[in-house]
Amino acid sequence: MQCIVSLEKCNSYKQNEVDKAVTKLINNLGGISKFVNKNQKVLLKPNVVKGMKPEEAGTTHPAVVESIIKILKEIDCDVYVGDNPFVDDAIEALKICGIYDVCKKHDVRIAVFDRKRNNTYKNALVVKGFHLTHYFDEVDAIINIPKLKTHSQLYFTGAVKNLYSIMPGPRRGFYHMKYSNMEYFANMLLDLYLLIRKKVVLNVIDGVYGMEGNGPCGGNAKFAGILAASSDAVALDFVACSLMGLDVSNLPTIHYARKRKDYLFHEKNLKIVGEKLENIKIKPFAEAEHKTLNMMPKFVNSFKDYLTRHKEELVYY
Repeated sequence: MQCIVSLEKCNSYKQNEVDKAVTKLINNLGGISKFVNKNQKVLLKPNVVKGMKPEEAGTTHPAVVESIIKILKEIDCDVYVGDNPFVDDAIEALKICGIYDVCKKHDVRIAVFDRKRNNTYKNALVVKGFHLTHYFDEVDAIINIPKLKTHSQLYFTGAVKNLYSIMPGPRRGFYHMKYSNMEYFANMLLDLYLLIRKKVVLNVIDGVYGMEGNGPCGGNAKFAGILAASSDAVALDFVACSLMGLDVSNLPTIHYARKRKDYLFHEKNLKIVGEKLENIKIKPFAEAEHKTLNMMPKFVNSFKDYLTRHKEELVYY
């Protein structure tokens, strides 16, 4: 099956420039009506790993979120924006990264992932039962808006990894420790993606500025000047990782996606639309210093006590 990835250049976060690029990006794929119907409830899922200022390039830039909000508002969609930061309070993190003000400007509701519902993926290889935010069942569609970043444990973080925080509560930290083997962790991420992919109708990567070095939080801002989009998160990650000058064979979600029977992916089925690959020149991103999955960031050490206190929430089913 052909996987279509749309690319567009965008040289700054000036709102009018981002608006034009995002519109072209989505139109290359057939327009927003191909993914979302008029009057639907749509959840936008940016990358808000923690409270970081936009210029730090660790979170999705508010200008990209605003562009997508405006496109959805044109067809009278009921828009929600939310994420589950790994450390900070969700509202505070959204304020620091600038997305909160965008939501208030456009009368968009903030989705706080504080309630969960159980969802099951029968073909899972690692985790069959996931606790997802209740918004997953309450909206008609999800648009995933990750940030272009290197990752100290997964090599690269993009569309697939950004969906990990659709789980509320402490479960993400628990899975980091429980599935410290890379094969298990990558397949767990793929289990989650394949469970929710029908509702995740579109993925849009903010790569105007990305993060190189010790991402996802401790790296440096890096200009890339691109936006990329696809209905297929794995295909989008393959293209984005390649554009960064990284070795895609080191990306575990790609490696294990190729081996699965419940998801068919091969780069020979990729089709690029919009800006041509040969016209995109990006200086290679510096890789992160590799850490194993059980070498959690310092702030997570204090999180272990929290996990212990809330162990009843972590029961596998």
